[in-house]
Amino acid sequence: MSRYCNAAAMLFSTRASRGAKDAGDIVLKETADALESMRGYGLDLIVLSEGVEAFGQTIDTAEDVTAPGPFLSLYLDFAAKEKCTVAGSVKIRENGCVHNSIAFVTPDGRIAGVYHKTFLTDGEITSGLTPGKGAVVADSPAGLLGGAVCFDLNFDMIRDGYRAKKPGIICFASMYHGGLMQKLWAYHCRSYFISALPFIGGGILDPFGRAVALSDCYTAHPSARINLDYVMVHLDFNRDTFPAIRKKYRDEVTIDIPADIGPALMFSNTEKRTAMDIVREYGLELLDDYLDRMIIANEKNRA
Repeated sequence: MSRYCNAAAMLFSTRASRGAKDAGDIVLKETADALESMRGYGLDLIVLSEGVEAFGQTIDTAEDVTAPGPFLSLYLDFAAKEKCTVAGSVKIRENGCVHNSIAFVTPDGRIAGVYHKTFLTDGEITSGLTPGKGAVVADSPAGLLGGAVCFDLNFDMIRDGYRAKKPGIICFASMYHGGLMQKLWAYHCRSYFISALPFIGGGILDPFGRAVALSDCYTAHPSARINLDYVMVHLDFNRDTFPAIRKKYRDEVTIDIPADIGPALMFSNTEKRTAMDIVREYGLELLDDYLDRMIIANEKNRA
């Protein structure tokens, strides 16, 4: 059944000087004001930039999920009042270690999960931060969410971890763009990819890595309504069935075929059935199942 999510990414901007005594108070106020500007839009998910953690906190002011400090409390309050999930950048203290993290805060007042940045920069290690241990997903009303932070985007092991865990959305809190890597992550993980950055060009990519909504000189906080009830199938062995599916279900299904890549995205736009229901009805083969089958077939043929 269609699962729509109204998602947004927040552009990070600050007048604080990194490391200054008043930086935490300034960034907290700026983040509160930015969130306030997003009230009333019916958003289901907001992703915040790594700049919040980088400029707004120090090792000493890291927060504990069992006793939330000012940033976690801000996210919890906004999530509860707006009935919205927040993927919030924050330094987290856990088991005596401090992490550069994304906290997934849900409308019911829970912290549904925390992703710790797996690959820290040299400077972060020197500063006393501790790396996380890989891909983490959190179940939320906005869907199954994964997290990645800045430098993480360069490492295949995290991306492969998310491909196995199959989140509908990867939330990217960063101080750099990532360029091609953003698109690669979206396609490799078959996920929407939402990046919150300190400069224009962040926003929402679809599972093919195509821009759905991006920040620019007119739009600080890009948002879009995305459908999380989708499957990705290859054109091989499936394409001949698409006309029958379209004729039967018409506007209740969308089959999106880019011109240059080979697979298709199929969305269910109705409450009557899921995209997977259509897969089963017509005997379609999912893209990853097809690729796995070809790996085995080629290994047998090679032998």
